[in-house]
Amino acid sequence: MNRIAVLMSTYNGEKYLREQLDSLLNQKGVISDIFVRDDGSCDGTKNILCEYEEKHSNIHLSFGKNIGVGNSFMNLLYSIPDDYDYYAFSDQDDIWEDVKLTEGIKVLEKSGRQLYASNMECVDKDGTSLGIRFTDDTKICISPINILGFNMLAGCTLIMTNKFYKFLSKIENRPSTELLNIRIHDVWCVMVAAIYDEIIYDEKSFIKYRQHNNNASGGVKVSRLKVFKTRVKKIFNKKLRNCRSRLAKEICLKFPDRAKDYPELKICADSNKFHSKKWIIKNNKLFTENTNESSAFFILKVLLNLI
Repeated sequence: MNRIAVLMSTYNGEKYLREQLDSLLNQKGVISDIFVRDDGSCDGTKNILCEYEEKHSNIHLSFGKNIGVGNSFMNLLYSIPDDYDYYAFSDQDDIWEDVKLTEGIKVLEKSGRQLYASNMECVDKDGTSLGIRFTDDTKICISPINILGFNMLAGCTLIMTNKFYKFLSKIENRPSTELLNIRIHDVWCVMVAAIYDEIIYDEKSFIKYRQHNNNASGGVKVSRLKVFKTRVKKIFNKKLRNCRSRLAKEICLKFPDRAKDYPELKICADSNKFHSKKWIIKNNKLFTENTNESSAFFILKVLLNLI
């Protein structure tokens, strides 16, 4: 039976945490350990975690200051034992089907790839289904340039092999804390896997992906006004700017031998240069085809060195 480490970062998640922990504990066909890092919660989350740890020997807790979801998950990833067969990320507010891990591992083993991702069933705050996130006519883009434009693979569906876990954990392969503040753990893991062609996507869903006002990220479209406000906030906050170009720069820096096979990454990393701007503007649909970002707005960002 496969041994798997499930990683969860919590932050003020008392409302839905019990339901998710129960679904993790009910996984069939695997031997699992659940590692939780609390990212500085100030509600009842810590009490709930301690209650579950007392009852279940396979739950392991750590508590830290608030460093944001991306850094919290990756710090947890680096800190746990390296002898599990597989590693998986979990959000604090979803509900997993009891075969999520076994079904994902089956697909991963059959494919021979290093990273598994799947579709999701979106549900509302009460658990009522909102439908499958990606329908049959949705093109799931897993090339590096498409992921750079818009990552469609959610961290809470990811399962990775021990080999890929060890590769990500190498000190020389770790992303900067600054990048993880704007491009969280799932984007980094997916991008690294993409440049090595190690992703397998499963169109089936084994997870109920809860949508509510406090999501760190979400799968349901939000209002245009909210999207506009988010984009304006990024424009006026230097720390939040240049998400795409900064991700491309770190990939090129950490993995130069593989990045050279994707010259568009180098172009995006140098997005402030004239020839790069020209190429990016010409190929703007690669970045916007899976978002509701207009070409005109995107081109303006390119001209202002904001991608």
